[in-house]
Amino acid sequence: MRELWASCPVSPYNFPMKAKEIALAVGGQLFGDPEAEASKPVPLEEAGPGTLSFAFGRAVDKPLGVVVTDRKPEEFNAEAVILVSEPRLAMAKALELFVKEPREPGVHPAALVHPEASVGEGVYIGPWVFVGRGAKLGRGVVLEAGAFVGEGSEIGDETYIGPWTYIHPGTVVGRRVRVGPGCALGWDGFGYALTSEGPVKIPQLGRVVIEDEVELGACVTVDRATLGETRICRGAKIDNLVQVAHNVVIGPGSVIAAQSGIAGSSRLGKGVVLAGQVGVADHISVADGVIVTAKSGVAGDLREPGVYSSGVPARPRLQFLKAISLFYRLPELFERLKRLEERVNEEENPRKAR
Repeated sequence: MRELWASCPVSPYNFPMKAKEIALAVGGQLFGDPEAEASKPVPLEEAGPGTLSFAFGRAVDKPLGVVVTDRKPEEFNAEAVILVSEPRLAMAKALELFVKEPREPGVHPAALVHPEASVGEGVYIGPWVFVGRGAKLGRGVVLEAGAFVGEGSEIGDETYIGPWTYIHPGTVVGRRVRVGPGCALGWDGFGYALTSEGPVKIPQLGRVVIEDEVELGACVTVDRATLGETRICRGAKIDNLVQVAHNVVIGPGSVIAAQSGIAGSSRLGKGVVLAGQVGVADHISVADGVIVTAKSGVAGDLREPGVYSSGVPARPRLQFLKAISLFYRLPELFERLKRLEERVNEEENPRKAR
């Protein structure tokens, strides 16, 4: 067992980085010492000499190492200041520098790879991984501990599959995809015929297709189609604990936050955003660029592109806000209505009122 663990690499970080390397990567203007080194990125509150920090919209009065900011360089007491115009994009590019290739190539002795599987160059296969017959792994694929890759599945170049992920036979995963731990790709769609004798399972004969550059968080479930495909299109980003049902199509560049659920055969357009805990009913169409706010329920088609939608059932956000503002005034309006009724009764029946 000691020999098995010896082949597991440990550090996922690449230290240190120089200010000039960071500035080049983020496309920022460098002020100060280009050779200043940052040993690690830290929150601004913990920053000091030798660290990388980010100060967006504010300055701090203490010694710093390398700082990336959108404020004037003279506001900082730092070894090096990198001025940028798009702070969050710069932060993403800077932090990416500190993450090295996650695993060295090789097949762990505790992995089980079928002799008829195709394994590309530079692949890492961790302990207790299973790769089935006819599966195809592209160049630079990483399969972390316990991953299951079913028979005939395909995984594209430079894709990362997290630990204990299940990939059903026949599933297709594209290039540069990132799949978090505990995901299930291609398990049965939830399809039943309701009969007098109880639910009868409808066999799910389709597959799941994950296009290039998709990211799936931890414990995302993507059900295979009844017939045809469940498809997540290029560049979509899906948070932890999201359910994608059978025959769903998620458009390119869409963003879906945690605990959202999309029921069977619904279709999301390009660049759709679902905030946390949004529910989408079955056979729904959502137009390009629609943004649905947290805890909303989409029970009917949202056909107008780019609209903010809220509520249960979801409506254009301004309409929802007007309705909800009236809802919280109902006690006041009810009292006013009661007083108005009393006045009307008094005017119509003056003798009775005396």
